[in-house]
Amino acid sequence: MAAVLYEKTTYLDDFPINIRIARVNEYPIHYHQDVEFVYVLKGEIWLRNGYCNYLLKEGDIFTNSGHEVHGLTASEKENIVAIIQVSNRFFTQYFPTMNKGCYFTYANRDLYLQLDALRKMLLQILLNYSQKRFNYKNQCTYMMIDVIKYLNENFNLFTFEDQVIVNFKSDNPVIIERISRIINYIYENHADKITLEKLSEVEHLSTDYISHLIKDYVGITFRELLSLARVELSEILLLETTKTISAIGKDAGFSTTYYYEKFFEKWFGHSPQIHREQNLPLVLSEHRPAKVDLLSDNDAVNITKRCLSAVSGQENNASIVNHMQLNVQIDLDSPSIMSIDHKLNIVITPEDIQFMEDMLFPILRELKPAKISLAVKDTDPISEICRLKAILEKYCDTANILVQNKLTFDSAFGYDSIAAYIHLSKKYFLSKEAFVQCKLRDQGDIETILKGAPSCLTSGLIRKPSFYAYQQLSTVKGDLISWSKYHSVVKTTLQDSYAYVLTAFNYNDEMENLCQRNATIHETNEIISAFVDELSLDFNLSLPSGKYTVIRFSLTNENSIFSYMAQLGFPKQSPLGNHWHQLLCTQPYTSTHAAQVDTSLNLNFTLKGAGVQIAVVQPL
Repeated sequence: MAAVLYEKTTYLDDFPINIRIARVNEYPIHYHQDVEFVYVLKGEIWLRNGYCNYLLKEGDIFTNSGHEVHGLTASEKENIVAIIQVSNRFFTQYFPTMNKGCYFTYANRDLYLQLDALRKMLLQILLNYSQKRFNYKNQCTYMMIDVIKYLNENFNLFTFEDQVIVNFKSDNPVIIERISRIINYIYENHADKITLEKLSEVEHLSTDYISHLIKDYVGITFRELLSLARVELSEILLLETTKTISAIGKDAGFSTTYYYEKFFEKWFGHSPQIHREQNLPLVLSEHRPAKVDLLSDNDAVNITKRCLSAVSGQENNASIVNHMQLNVQIDLDSPSIMSIDHKLNIVITPEDIQFMEDMLFPILRELKPAKISLAVKDTDPISEICRLKAILEKYCDTANILVQNKLTFDSAFGYDSIAAYIHLSKKYFLSKEAFVQCKLRDQGDIETILKGAPSCLTSGLIRKPSFYAYQQLSTVKGDLISWSKYHSVVKTTLQDSYAYVLTAFNYNDEMENLCQRNATIHETNEIISAFVDELSLDFNLSLPSGKYTVIRFSLTNENSIFSYMAQLGFPKQSPLGNHWHQLLCTQPYTSTHAAQVDTSLNLNFTLKGAGVQIAVVQPL
């Protein structure tokens, strides 16, 4: 029975990339439909692709295109290899000719600066994936689009030196495009009767010109290139079927078995029959599975960071963006700094109750206030006050009565922006006040969207960033076990379990102060937009072994009502109806994944510009 050479790559429904970082003992020979990167992060490893064997060393990247027979075998040195498979089915919607690509990224001598750029791009994908950064699946997908574009521009051709495949050396875009078309045409139509005359018709060039073009730039003759394509692609039939040698030669496009055997031996060094006998036992199968030892996420993060540091260290970066790198170690026995138990007192007006109607109680359930205060005017009838108080007491047993003219609240446009989340968290998180008081809704005309009032909602009930700050203050209760200007970690005790709530903040003092001074709306926008610093914060959380759920939330200025209005030039009156405003996404972005933990869990928070990220870690 013939061996099963084809390896089916399984992708998650929402992630068209398959990534493994592992120590590889042996990955028996196989092929698949998709492009695959083999990136040696440490040590060295033997890679066989077609008739060639390569000793890949640390930093080398080899690209296996679809339908290329290949395998990996460990050398005497230890190795760590990243295997990155890319779904042709998904990415051909961006690059229709991707499945015809002839990518070659390996060079015995590191001649190309482009290779360093490719290394860095792939390492960023590996780091995002291993750290399970916020929205990492989408981020990795977008980054892979850039990688494939870069491959097409810099590594989509090969040439020969003494029958060894090497990188294409011409930088003439016309030549590159023409040679690329010729190679793709030959490989795609290898089984047909291809002649120089036919090729000259396709390219609208003379046969002599095409003949010299191939010889000069590919390094072998047209006939040799055609025979190579045929014998390379015949290897699948040799190892996957029981067809006779003569039948395979005919299927591959050779006119006679003699020519098939002649050219096969020219490239592979032995006959097709000997190749079948020698390699059938080496094919990936149930009896010869891949022997790989997958690294834990923490080990994968560490080796990827080391490689990224080595690549980045070779660059002279004159970037004006400040980048802060922080590491936080959280141990199981970390002592409690203080107990966190904030209670929310929400101030509601008669106008709020009348306007919100049936939406009032669902929003209150999201905020979970411990107390509700009804803010009334001196002139409000007692009967009306009692009626409204009774409505509120359907949610809360007791509702306080406050006189509005005795209430004092600051006013600043920072309260409409991401700065409010920063300000409120810093003001109240470590506070020992029994209650945190907040206004539910901006008062007045709903057509004026931004009013600079310290409320949870706009007049039209759009959630501001402050809504989520108050929500976190109200719901996160437990022991604070780690804290700094840029982070906090709270261990919460649940009914039969526990959870960790990790928060990272990226901001500067000028932004935090926007809620404490009367800056104009445009000045507020300028201060927030000008802050482009990056924060990379690594949490290493010691945990009992087991499986954990990780739910992540991210709130930035981009998904705030303030940012949407800034893009419209801060109109005095909204150009849209309130029903359209409700469709604007002002909620935090979310993502979730399951993590298998041996001794610790590493989570990375990367924020560019003003923002907050939260992760909730809980045993499954």
